[in-house]
Amino acid sequence: MNHTIKIFCDFDGTITQKDLGDEIFKVFGKFEPYHSMLINKEINIRQYWRLIVPTLADTEESEIEKLALETPLDAYFIKFTEMCNKYKYDIYVVSDGFSSYINPILSFYDIPAKKVFSNSINFDGDSPKPDFYGASESCNCMSSSCKRNVILNNTDDDEIRVFIGDGYSDFCAAEHCDVIFAKKNLAKYCSENRIPFYNFKTFFDILKIFDNLHSGKVKFRKRRQAELKSMSAFETE
Repeated sequence: MNHTIKIFCDFDGTITQKDLGDEIFKVFGKFEPYHSMLINKEINIRQYWRLIVPTLADTEESEIEKLALETPLDAYFIKFTEMCNKYKYDIYVVSDGFSSYINPILSFYDIPAKKVFSNSINFDGDSPKPDFYGASESCNCMSSSCKRNVILNNTDDDEIRVFIGDGYSDFCAAEHCDVIFAKKNLAKYCSENRIPFYNFKTFFDILKIFDNLHSGKVKFRKRRQAELKSMSAFETE
């Protein structure tokens, strides 16, 4: 049976070479002590964004956009999107970062994302504030807007869910996907939790796996544990 493949891709540190969300606050705001507080679990991710976003009070959105467009993408990401276009794979960008820097990059490179899910910064008023695109009371993941819900709400049960990511905000999403490409903290999490994944450094590695898929050397299959997780998520929502 041939399954439709849908691809869900993180942005910061995955599509971009650097974690641009971190970089924005290092350059224009106040990165510490808030980041250490988050890593040490003194605050959760929503509290983190609510503390750190107001530190951009003296920053223009145009300055953020300028820095974003100076940030290099993964050298093989554009080739990856061309492959997806050839085989008609939908790409969904799912980020716990902000549209202020994500949208300018996607637009500049004409990246053909089916949909883009990201938080936004409201610059109206005395102090910038974060707006979150989605959350789940039934999930305590490390993403302020649960990526799991994006994936489940944009796929059918018989479709292959592919996830590509690198960080803490990707843990929950990966658990609910069939095929996972991971690096850095996400790769460590998958290893520790016995979640099968393909390790990658750049999208060149991902392209090689898809080449093997198209030549019949590998197959993408539904993952039973992901199906059980997804069923449980629907029951608790």
